[in-house]
Amino acid sequence: MPAPANLSAAVRSVIADRMRGHGDDMSVLQWAVLFLDYDAARSLANAIATEPRLARPLAGDDTLLNSALPPEFFVLQDQLAAKARELAQIAEKRPPDGAGLAKAYGELAETCVRCHSAYLGN
Repeated sequence: MPAPANLSAAVRSVIADRMRGHGDDMSVLQWAVLFLDYDAARSLANAIATEPRLARPLAGDDTLLNSALPPEFFVLQDQLAAKARELAQIAEKRPPDGAGLAKAYGELAETCVRCHSAYLGN
């Protein structure tokens, strides 16, 4: 992914580490969904939902690295966790719901794309 010029190297480094981790998780999750491995999908989705989040910057404190990120980033970060929880809940259903699992994965992936767009300023 290209690095946005409006963010410092320090901010880009923090975000790049998180995005690499998400990319790895989403790749494995994609295969779990494709092969209808409900247990793996649930476990991976729960891991995404519960990972630590970047704190929203305090109003008026421009000294924090987080203040350089667009506000939408933090909204989408919360949405990512919510969508991951939804996917985990669908993966727990019995009888299994393959169509629901696919839809939940798509919504989770859509959140990723929207966040990348906000990060890049598109």
